[in-house]
Amino acid sequence: DNPPVVPHKMPHEVGGEVYFVKQKVDYLEAIASTATGGGCLEQANTYSILDAKGETAYTAFERSSCCCRCCCAPYHKFQLDIVEGKSDGKDKPAVLTMYHPFKCPACCPICIDYCRGEIIVYDGAVNAYEEDEEGEVLSTIKQPTCGGYLRPTLQAFDGAYSDDKEPAYTIKGPFCCIGGLCGECCCPPTFNILQAKGEDEKVLAEIKKDKPEGVGGAMKEAFSDADNFTINMPPGATSNVKSAIIASSLLIDYLFFESDGNIYCDLFAQNGPELKCVCCNLYCCGAIVPCYCALKANKSDD
Repeated sequence: DNPPVVPHKMPHEVGGEVYFVKQKVDYLEAIASTATGGGCLEQANTYSILDAKGETAYTAFERSSCCCRCCCAPYHKFQLDIVEGKSDGKDKPAVLTMYHPFKCPACCPICIDYCRGEIIVYDGAVNAYEEDEEGEVLSTIKQPTCGGYLRPTLQAFDGAYSDDKEPAYTIKGPFCCIGGLCGECCCPPTFNILQAKGEDEKVLAEIKKDKPEGVGGAMKEAFSDADNFTINMPPGATSNVKSAIIASSLLIDYLFFESDGNIYCDLFAQNGPELKCVCCNLYCCGAIVPCYCALKANKSDD
């Protein structure tokens, strides 16, 4: 049989310069993380990428090891296969492949390469996860040394990354406070995509985390790690630029919003089980420090 024809890069053209990224909610994972305060049933992520008309332009499927996800997420090794339209991941070849190598948990500051989050965007279907297969690298998204200090920062490079290469553009998030119930429900964070050249930073586009809608959206935000984003693309963006910005939004989700839900039970707290509510997450040099309030279980004197 002839092999399937894989379209080159991102052939899907949309009616406007807007994409919507919606992560599928896994209810089993949400229940387990809320009940235990840990990722004991961490599932592979699935994202729907919608165009300006609200139609599914692409679907992204995570490929990773169950053991690695449960023990190391979100720093685990994984691959995202991007296919056109709605799909179950088996009926269509990937038009893009995004690969995230294993990284050490973020320390403060993130000084060494093994702690700096990154995602590599390949053209077409590439088996980078299982066989370390190499293909045409379209772009690389990577955290800088020290992670932008008090602003979560990513740098996007054309092609493969090298230490002597200048970034094509820089992505900067809000100052210091990111995520948590207050940050995500009241003031959703915006990541500005900035022109890297010159002293004056010019905002070219933005990636904005969507504010939850209604009671159902608030419950999803509180008890799961499923997130939605709106991407405003630069005017006249090429397919390579679009693919890099979509990859940036997915890396942002893994780096900053893939911890367990904002309300969970801590069964192993020092003074007994606690119900914790993460109010906000403080960001410093690549590390995220949750600020939470806790409701402790009453202990009987008997």
